[in-house]
Amino acid sequence: MIPPSLSEKLLACVSRDFFRPLTRPSAPIYVDCADRLADIAGDAGRLPHAEAVALIREVLQSHADVVLDEDEGGAVRDSRQRAGYLFNRFCEAGWLEDQQIGLQERWVLISPGLRPMLRLLRELAEDEIAELKTFADTVRGVCETLERPGILDARLHDPGVLRATVTDVNARLESAVIQLHGVEKLISLFDHRQRSSHSPAETLRLLYAEFGAGQHMVCYDALRRNGLLPRLQFLRSMVADRRDDPLMKERLAQGLADHYHWDEKEAYYRAEKAMRLLEQRLAAIRLVADAIDSRMAAFNQLSQQRYRYQTELRGRRPEIVKAYCEAINKRYSGTRLAGLRGEDPDFTPRVPEVKFFYGFESLARVRRVKAPADLTFGSEESGNRETSEETLAALRERQRLALTPQRAARLVARLLPESATSISSEAYAATDVDEMLDLLAIVAYDSAITADGERVSWSVKGRGKAAGLTPEVIPSDMHADWEVERFTIDRS
Repeated sequence: MIPPSLSEKLLACVSRDFFRPLTRPSAPIYVDCADRLADIAGDAGRLPHAEAVALIREVLQSHADVVLDEDEGGAVRDSRQRAGYLFNRFCEAGWLEDQQIGLQERWVLISPGLRPMLRLLRELAEDEIAELKTFADTVRGVCETLERPGILDARLHDPGVLRATVTDVNARLESAVIQLHGVEKLISLFDHRQRSSHSPAETLRLLYAEFGAGQHMVCYDALRRNGLLPRLQFLRSMVADRRDDPLMKERLAQGLADHYHWDEKEAYYRAEKAMRLLEQRLAAIRLVADAIDSRMAAFNQLSQQRYRYQTELRGRRPEIVKAYCEAINKRYSGTRLAGLRGEDPDFTPRVPEVKFFYGFESLARVRRVKAPADLTFGSEESGNRETSEETLAALRERQRLALTPQRAARLVARLLPESATSISSEAYAATDVDEMLDLLAIVAYDSAITADGERVSWSVKGRGKAAGLTPEVIPSDMHADWEVERFTIDRS
């Protein structure tokens, strides 16, 4: 038996007019009305009819620039009639249900299909992705569950326990993959902002200030530096072995049949699908992480090309010289150079010797037409360009040497595990470049968020502020062959 397609399942649950309001020019009104109606209705899922119509009128007033069609009340002027027209469109689309209990009691019910659609619209409109802070906890919890001895051993657990374990881990892995795709969305937003940057300063600020300390870097640290990817690879191999175990499939199919009342053939098919999904999702996290690495490398390459284009090809100084020449040509139009001998100079060049070209040498030479600036990234057409692997390696090396808040937080948490404690730089000695950069990062920042989502704050105090004019009295310490002024780190 061929299972029904997604369109068949969808049309069996909602009508063909369910998505029609989203295709109208007045879609912002429908979306805002549905959002506010669902919020006010709450978990009860219903509210009085008069209150619903009043809320639609408020949304109409906030969207006065939206033009309505005739069937939406565009031909009437009364706001109450317009709200009534829109309410009827909501009911026709299946977003709302009109419930008439009596002559004096009328309620509006929120359609069961409206809440999942609103949840999808909110996820699409999310630009901060605050839930990414829990990504590391989700993946770590999945690893701890699957690493328990005999967790998927069919000889040790009942069919119901195996079914619950596989279903729970699959649900958590699906949530983790969705969160990782949210990281891709965040990087793509940075990509769009970088393409529309107006100045070199804005380009550098997006690259080093905002992008370097964004939430995607927290997920990057959680995957690459906390050892989650090797653990997931090991668990994937373990799940693949269990997937080929006949006893495991038989016991899991029995648990699914008892819980969902499926027949033997359907339960066996679902058991194989559940184990296959579990293996694929364990592998998908690494694949999406690699895709995130490629996007980060592409963003870094785009930023470099954008900065070069803004500084070398259309910088401010050529524009100033061009504007000055245009002003001179306009002021002395029709005047010969011999007639300018008595004019006072506009400025005196600050150079010991000045040479001006005249005659044929002063004429403009034939310029070679420059090719348009290449703002693409990830291209490997010519051999002299960097490949994606080289760009990714350069990005990783730059991230290793960058003074980021995350590396400062890791060193503070290691040196001062408890709050309200302090330590002097005399008690800690950096032995290599990485540890020296960790120490400098502490001085550069005062707070950061660790890979576990915890915010760490600290302050740095030294005698350099008070005795800056007498550096010989300031004590110093040796850190990785560098002499550093002594300071104290206080964790707040």
